[in-house]
Amino acid sequence: MLVRDVSSLGKGVGGVIIDRERVASALPGYQLGDLLGSGAFGAVLAAQHRRMDRPVAVKVMSAAGEDGLPDRFATEARVLAGLDHPHIVRVHDYLEVDDLCLIVMERVGGGTLTRRRAGMSAETACAIGLAVAAALEHAHGKGVLHRDIKADNILFDDAGLVKVADFGIAKIFDGSAAAASMIAGTPMYMAPEVISAGRLGPATDLYAIGVVLYQVLARRPPFDPSLPLPALWQQHLTAAPPPLQGVPEPVAEVVLRWQRTRPIALSQRTPLRSTSQVRAVPTARIGSREPAFRSGWTMMSAGPPARSR
Repeated sequence: MLVRDVSSLGKGVGGVIIDRERVASALPGYQLGDLLGSGAFGAVLAAQHRRMDRPVAVKVMSAAGEDGLPDRFATEARVLAGLDHPHIVRVHDYLEVDDLCLIVMERVGGGTLTRRRAGMSAETACAIGLAVAAALEHAHGKGVLHRDIKADNILFDDAGLVKVADFGIAKIFDGSAAAASMIAGTPMYMAPEVISAGRLGPATDLYAIGVVLYQVLARRPPFDPSLPLPALWQQHLTAAPPPLQGVPEPVAEVVLRWQRTRPIALSQRTPLRSTSQVRAVPTARIGSREPAFRSGWTMMSAGPPARSR
């Protein structure tokens, strides 16, 4: 079984050499800008469409890289092209030119949840959780599992609109679940069924949202990410996170329920409820003049549990 840790993807780690002339030649309709970030397998450049004046981000990868990586890159583009939701980063184009693979996508300039979560209120955290859950409900409805939900992949546009990004290891599933061909993702956010190479389903992404929200609300992750990987995985497989202190009980109950260790009813979960319908969330904005958390939005423990110990 191939184990792939993608926790460093998308971080500006440097060391990636971008031939800007070749990228510019492949995208003559765009004016290239600054390097936005780089990772082990590529980089992201800012760009501007010359005629439409639309800001975009260009994800660049060499097709001569790791075996199978270009196929995964193309899969990400196809997956994003098939999704249309206000809380999912949109893709505009995909090109393969010589040995370059390029995804032209929506540029979001408001930073990541990792950067913005310090001191965040429970109300704002709930609004973000609802927005991400709405985005994933849309993806799951199209048969797509994200598999790498984490704070680094939850972005904000300039107006504060929540955007889910990086479907690079997304998996297509048919019905309620899919078998994992490899263990892929970021260890701190991996659901038990990922670690044990079990059947994956919507609750797999739900587990990761629970970890994200726990980290925001508790100001620390549920388990120590500095543990050796086997020890960290054992925690995910067998242990319950410590109780959330100072968090409204209905919110804490839902966040902890999402992180229980054995998924059931993957196709019948009802993780979020709202007194004004959860589907009213798709324009939740953080840090804008609109309230981040309206009185009609709530996270309820009612309904069949998504996960059971």
